[in-house]
Amino acid sequence: MLTDADMTNPLTTQAAVFAALAQLAELHPNLPGAYITTSQITPTEAHVLLDSPADLEAWRLATHTDADDVQLRDLQGDRKLLFIAPLGRITLRVYTVFAPAPLVVAA
Repeated sequence: MLTDADMTNPLTTQAAVFAALAQLAELHPNLPGAYITTSQITPTEAHVLLDSPADLEAWRLATHTDADDVQLRDLQGDRKLLFIAPLGRITLRVYTVFAPAPLVVAA
């Protein structure tokens, strides 16, 4: 259960996340944009939602994450690719959700 202290972390507790993301953007200016969230409850963690598997691959390479660390999961008929990337004191949880390609049956 969350305590009052957990809910009152100042914005400065999230500064490491913002700094790591800014450094990543500086080092990889062509990295695809993302929907990124962070929270005062987990101030050293960010969730990075990407538009496509290709975008996820670009982030994987930029964060030096091994290909074996990428997971594929079923998500109610869609697919979810994800990996966790530790960057110093922070952790990125990077993922994308996509519809699988339809199966083609040769006649």
